[in-house]
Formats: sequence, C-alpha cells, structure tokens
Amino acid sequence: MQLLRSYRLLVTWQALRKKNYLPLMMAVQTLFSLGIVLGYPLLFPTLDRTSIYLIATGAPAISMVSVGLVALPQTIGEQKAEGSLAYMRSLPVARLSYLVADLTVWLAIVVPGVILGVLVGAWRFGLDLQVSPLVVPAVLMVALTATCVGYAIASVLPYMLTVIVTQALVVFVFMFSPLTFLPDKLPGWLEAIHRVLPVQAMGEVTRGTIAPNEFGLPLGAFVTLAIWCVIGFGVTYAAMSRRS
Repeated sequence: MQLLRSYRLLVTWQALRKKNYLPLMMAVQTLFSLGIVLGYPLLFPTLDRTSIYLIATGAPAISMVSVGLVALPQTIGEQKAEGSLAYMRSLPVARLSYLVADLTVWLAIVVPGVILGVLVGAWRFGLDLQVSPLVVPAVLMVALTATCVGYAIASVLPYMLTVIVTQALVVFVFMFSPLTFLPDKLPGWLEAIHRVLPVQAMGEVTRGTIAPNEFGLPLGAFVTLAIWCVIGFGVTYAAMSRRS
C-alpha cells in the first residue's frame, strides 16, 4: 500500500512539474505522427498497398520511438545537469516508485499521438484496419521499451553526450530503421544489426497488431522488446540507486 501511495503521489508530482510543457509535448508528438501520415504521400505520390499500410502503421511507431529515444533522454539529461535528479535522490521515496511514476507520465505523453495517428492514417488512405485485441499491450510494450532504453541512455551519459547520441538516433530511426519500410530493403549487414536492436521489433509489433491482416506478428519481436525493456529498466534503476 505504501508503494502504491508513493506511486500515485509521484505521478501527480511529475505531472505538475511538467504541466508547463506537457500539453505542448503531447501536441508536438501528435503532429509528428500526423506529419508522417500526411506528408510521406506528398513525397511518394504513387504508393502500393503494402507501402500505404507501412506508412499508416509506421507513423505511431516512429512517434513512440522519437519520444522514448530522443525527447525523454534529452529532458532527463537536462534534469541531471540542473540538479533535479540529485534532489529527487535526496527525498525519502523509493527509487522504484519514482522511476515507474516518471515512466507513467511519459507513456501518457505518447499515447494520444499514437491513437490519433492510427485514426488519421486509416482515414487518409481509406483503410479498413482490423485491429488486433493485442494492440493495447503491444503499444504499451513498445512505448515502455523505448522509454526505458531512453532513460538508460540519459542515466549513464553526460548531458551533452546524451544530446549528441539522441540526435544521431533521429537520423538512424528516420532513415535507416524498418518502420515505414520492410527490413529486406536494407543492406544485409544493417538488416542483421536490426535483428538485435529493438527498433525493428517495435515496428513489427506495432504493424502486426494494428493491421494483422496485412502483417504477421512474430513472437521473437516481443522477446526482443522484453529483453531491451529489462536491460533499460535495470540500467536506469542501478544508476538511480547508486550513491553519489
């Protein structure tokens, strides 16, 4: 009961701390997802059926990845630099409660853009998406993995290095990650790397549950996400628990 009470209070506290830019971040991530759905067809006027489904299902995946691997690490890095995290570690609250509460707030930032991106994608392309019942746990798994890995990056790297790494990840995710295209488009060596990294698995889980009639849902993708989620959470928790 004490942990639940701490969690509830910390979620409220974190939301209040972010109240000045929380709505703006939600709006930006929503526009981010919509921009992919509405903007990509302008670059490629002629799209086949598979490409249309890839764009419609890839937009929410990119939105989740961009929040977890880019926006979150930069924000946490800034909090480290200004001393906010050090202050948190001085409070008489469990590190686990703080971490889970903060992850909850970040998940709340991601979800609206994902939902609206899927709806607009279906409307824009006239798709009849037969959404799988697994879509809710799948989206939560993708978002949680992205935020845990992003939190780990910010926890172990200095602020400026975090900024540099996340900017490099933006290029990697947009240009060289199979989220709006299939992995067989990549060079063999890069395709092999993506089998180990979590980004490809995020795309597979997202499109496999949003459009199950078009794409398969490999069990290995869930296993990959689970492994990276545990690693990210473990690294973050260890860094937060370490004595100064």
